[in-house]
Amino acid sequence: MSGSSDRNSLRNAIAGLGWPLILGFAASSLFYTLLFKGPFTSPLMRRYFATHPVSYVATTMFFVGMATLIAKLINVVAQYHSLDSISLGEPAPGGTGVSHCQKLLSQLQQLPQRTRESYLGMRLSNILELIRRKGTADGLDEDLKYLSDLDQGRQQESYAFARIIIWATPMLGFLGTVIGITQALGNLDPVELANSIQTAMQKLLDGLYVAFDTTALALSLSIVLMFVQFLIDQIESQLLSKVDDRTNQELLGRFPQWGTQTDPYVASVQKMCQEVIQTSEQLVAQQTTLWQDTVNAAHQQWSQLGQASLTQAEQALSAALNSSLQQHAHALAEQSDAASISATQRWDQAQNHLLEQLSLLLNQQRELAAEHRVDANRWRATLSESAIATQQQQVELNKHGELLARAIDASQDIRQLEAALNDNLRSLAGAQHFEATVNSLSAAIHLLNTRLGSIPEANPPLELDPTDSQDRAA
Repeated sequence: MSGSSDRNSLRNAIAGLGWPLILGFAASSLFYTLLFKGPFTSPLMRRYFATHPVSYVATTMFFVGMATLIAKLINVVAQYHSLDSISLGEPAPGGTGVSHCQKLLSQLQQLPQRTRESYLGMRLSNILELIRRKGTADGLDEDLKYLSDLDQGRQQESYAFARIIIWATPMLGFLGTVIGITQALGNLDPVELANSIQTAMQKLLDGLYVAFDTTALALSLSIVLMFVQFLIDQIESQLLSKVDDRTNQELLGRFPQWGTQTDPYVASVQKMCQEVIQTSEQLVAQQTTLWQDTVNAAHQQWSQLGQASLTQAEQALSAALNSSLQQHAHALAEQSDAASISATQRWDQAQNHLLEQLSLLLNQQRELAAEHRVDANRWRATLSESAIATQQQQVELNKHGELLARAIDASQDIRQLEAALNDNLRSLAGAQHFEATVNSLSAAIHLLNTRLGSIPEANPPLELDPTDSQDRAA
């Protein structure tokens, strides 16, 4: 227990110094950020908080002290709330034995760590451990008073860091004043004092203003810290009073006490009575154990008999079930064989029928394929003949086209000759040489037929009827 207490004290000391310093420096940095860049940028605030290095140090120490006191206040408030969560239960009528302390200690160990380390948790744990070690609850009142005094001493020790800051803050202010006065007097120029005493005194007064501002700031901050510490100290004192009341309520009357100081024989008689009671309890426990063993043996015998009967019944039932299951399995096997034979026959019949159908389909497909091949060959020959005839017709058409073109050219020549002949006939009609003209025309026609000799005989040669020509000439 002492080792655990030492570790808790060391951890509390480190936490009591580390976190206030961190939080204090963080709060001081935030404050000066707001002072230079935030809403606190007023000349008065700058004059008291940002004109001298001692002002920075005093302000930082104030925030560190305030963080320490706020952390203490949070701890005290949390312990107020944890008072109702710690309880040892209602004591038995007439009290309980000292051996019950271990059970109560185990009950306290199941609480959360923060609750166990509170004033009430530590008080109950320490007093129960003390009673367990002594083996008696005699002198419980003196032990409770001793532990209460220890808690009060720890309470005063917990404010040591805050008290140092409260004491050191005014000293810093006085130190800033001394440094400011020294600097102001050191910067005083005798020549300027002799020539312009008003200017020199103004500089001296400005330096003194700054010097005394540090003292005013430090005293104001220390006063605030003192009042906050007093308030938290009163709250914690009330907490300790409630812890004393709860401890007395939980422990007084729970363990029997005997007045060994006034009558030492009472304790001896009490111990003898306790030994007799313990011996009687042991005898009763032994007798109860014997009865329990007897009952257990009888119960075990009955269990063995019941198990044997159950085993025989299971064997008989198993034999009957095995025979019936074998018969049932044999019948099922016969039915399964018959069903499989019938299914095999039906399957063979179905396969034969399917094979016959497939053979018929294959024959039909072969016949259809042969017919399709004959039709295809026939269509192929027909298409070939049609293509050849088409080619021949194309050749004949080309020949006829050439003949038509030549006939068209010959008809144009004939029209020209006819026009020339008409002109000649007109000219000859007046000269009365018609006969000679007709001969000349016949000779010209014969010459034309000679030129057109390449035209087939199917087209008859062009002949000029003299009578028609004469009539046309006339």
